[in-house]
Amino acid sequence: MSSNRITMKDIAKEAGVSTATVSYVLNYSEKEKISHETRMRIFEAANKLKYVPNMNAKSLASQRSYLVGIIINMEERNKKSKIFQYYDLSREIQKCLYLRGYDVVLLPTKEMEKDIKIGQKRSLDAVFIMDMDEERFKRIATQFYVPAIFIEGYVEDPIFCKIVTDYSSVLKRAEEQLGKDFYVVMEDHSNKNVYESIARAVPDEDIFVNGYDANLIEFLQKHKNQNGLVIGEILGMQVENYVDNRNISVVVNSERDIMLLPDTKTIVVSNKRKAEKAVEVMDRLLRLDNANEVERVTYVPPLS
Repeated sequence: MSSNRITMKDIAKEAGVSTATVSYVLNYSEKEKISHETRMRIFEAANKLKYVPNMNAKSLASQRSYLVGIIINMEERNKKSKIFQYYDLSREIQKCLYLRGYDVVLLPTKEMEKDIKIGQKRSLDAVFIMDMDEERFKRIATQFYVPAIFIEGYVEDPIFCKIVTDYSSVLKRAEEQLGKDFYVVMEDHSNKNVYESIARAVPDEDIFVNGYDANLIEFLQKHKNQNGLVIGEILGMQVENYVDNRNISVVVNSERDIMLLPDTKTIVVSNKRKAEKAVEVMDRLLRLDNANEVERVTYVPPLS
């Protein structure tokens, strides 16, 4: 008999599903919207492979620690303007969690697989993940036995909840302020769904992505006769240095303490509102009786 321990990855391969789906079925079988057929296929695969559950992991999942993790994907290409947005959002999430009696473990990480183990040792009740691409998440999904909620990130697997900006509404608001034709300046997101949402309405040549190899001044010079939408307050401040600020609209995260020029047009997509939605989803996922009613994707529109 082989001495190799059967893992959830083995079961996933046998059942033809993701390892994350196996994790949720074997640990939260009554919480997630997974079909009966899929559940049975996973249980049959586990039985066939003689899977023995890790009871330490299951005991961690069944107890409440009142600790929640916030994971921020800190890739080398992240610029300070993007990092500012995510730390501001983390602060709003922390405030919401503190009101509910939770403490927070903040994990800004460049080495995802390594640093996730730090969070595991703290017996987290839930995890919020900011801007992680789907491929990277697949590599760490089986390490969690708790709800994982994506913020400004998207994973196709329906068992994971997502909190994302309603960019369709943002673009409609921008059109009201700027007219039909405008360029877009945005951050370089790991989650390519953000770019794809914007690219459905704006031509590629009119979209600037703020990466280290991109030249913002050159882009603005090429579009000097156009109006522009800038996503992010720090980026907005940079753009104000090179264009007439009356010709731009900036997506900001709060109605208060805006750092832009007084007559710069703004569209508010509230980080406070995103945080409230995210923590509300977490609460419902942790209550078994309401988990099946939770929307898998929550779109946060601009404030009216």
